[in-house]
Amino acid sequence: MRDQPTRVVVVQFPHWSSYADAVGCSARSAFEPIVRAVVAHVPLVEVTAPGIIVFATRGPSRYVGGDDALAALVHAAIRQQLGAANDASAAQPHFGIGIADGRLTAAIAAQHSLHTGAPHVVAPGASHNVLVDTPVHALVQCVEVIGAVGAGVPGADDVASYREVVSLLQRLGLYRFGDVATLSEADLIARLGAFGRDLFRLAHGMDRHPPLAVAPPPDRVCSQQFDAPVESRDAVLATVDQLATGVVEHLVAHGLAVVRLHVLLESDHGERSERMWYRADGWSASAIVESVRWQLDAWIQHDAPTSGVVGVRLSPEQMVVDAGRQASLWGGERDGDRHAQRAIRRVADMHGAESVTIPTWRGGRDPARWFEFVRSDAVDLEHRVARDAAVPVTWRGSLPSPAPSLVFDVASDAHIDVCGADGQRVSVTSRHAMSDDPAVVRIGATTYDVLAWAGPWPVEERWWDARRARRAVRLQLLLRERGTEQTRAMIAVLEHRVWRLAAWYA
Repeated sequence: MRDQPTRVVVVQFPHWSSYADAVGCSARSAFEPIVRAVVAHVPLVEVTAPGIIVFATRGPSRYVGGDDALAALVHAAIRQQLGAANDASAAQPHFGIGIADGRLTAAIAAQHSLHTGAPHVVAPGASHNVLVDTPVHALVQCVEVIGAVGAGVPGADDVASYREVVSLLQRLGLYRFGDVATLSEADLIARLGAFGRDLFRLAHGMDRHPPLAVAPPPDRVCSQQFDAPVESRDAVLATVDQLATGVVEHLVAHGLAVVRLHVLLESDHGERSERMWYRADGWSASAIVESVRWQLDAWIQHDAPTSGVVGVRLSPEQMVVDAGRQASLWGGERDGDRHAQRAIRRVADMHGAESVTIPTWRGGRDPARWFEFVRSDAVDLEHRVARDAAVPVTWRGSLPSPAPSLVFDVASDAHIDVCGADGQRVSVTSRHAMSDDPAVVRIGATTYDVLAWAGPWPVEERWWDARRARRAVRLQLLLRERGTEQTRAMIAVLEHRVWRLAAWYA
């Protein structure tokens, strides 16, 4: 089998979750119309996360007359869908389209397209020329497209781990992929382990997974035909759980793991839902069930099949040798974590995914909004990553670290008084100038003297929407309670001319 990269198209929306939040929808629900607009021209696409679409050009490119025509067609379809669903309360999201040999080069081309506003097509066989001058930091920006580089290493999915690896490469003098390509594969493996093997292939414009040299096991496709149409989503997912467990155990018995999976759902009236799923470090049974849940919900919400499901089929399309997963000596996944995952899935199957909520990182400028509770099916329980979340970014205007230990809900905050030395309440002008330096803080019947303070830190959000606009300022204060030597640090917020307690530091 020839070891050549697959020519792919990458459509990327940076920070998609922020746009979905602005329009008041979940990232999955907001992204489904975009997926449907692309599927209208391309039969099978991979949706690894909201904001990322990947599909092979073979077939679609020939049909429409080349890669340039395919890129223009997809670009026009997405533009048309965004225009039809445009919400005046949110700015139009930016997106990039890249076509190249291999997922990494296509993702880099999509990043270039973000700046130009037009699709970027890399000529066949020219991926290595693009990578020569590309900084290795592109690994961090393309993590959702290329997947876990060096799967099997605990934390390989974490963006922070990629930053550490990139920092190591830069300290070794390997600033660009061209520098990495000058080294031998053996040297990279000796220094970086499994990551070195993958990095060698990526630096040469190859796919991360080499072709499987052994014959695939027989009967690897799992399917289930129901005697009567099934209209219960939970019943369909229970069947998918059994099929997924069977196909994963079957491949594990042959020393293989599936990285690309084709899922087909069919109704009694012949309606079909097909989607390709990709996971660089291999699919587990629980991860397959969560992905099918996403696909099934989107099918029901947008296509509204007129009858129940009569058939489910799971077809592994690409397999790799299962190298196993190295357990960490300290930390990592423990037996208690696995028991908790099974318990959450059991409760969600009995009472619905909305019956179990899990805290996930959301980001933002207000500490009260950094985390939110989401449905259990919106979180990859195995890797503890929110599926709807984009790559974490540093929010401009957010409070510097360390984070406060006790954060109060805005709706339940008690008003406080922040006063100057003359006893008058401190105010802030529209130009963020304070009327006086804070000297005293009163919280209920307790009075604090201000030892030190920082700010004010302004916050101006959604100024384009009169109903949802927010304008506030924050102060960080170091306090000492009168009559005692006890000191505490807090965050005070001034909004609508009222001071409130936002958070305490430990």
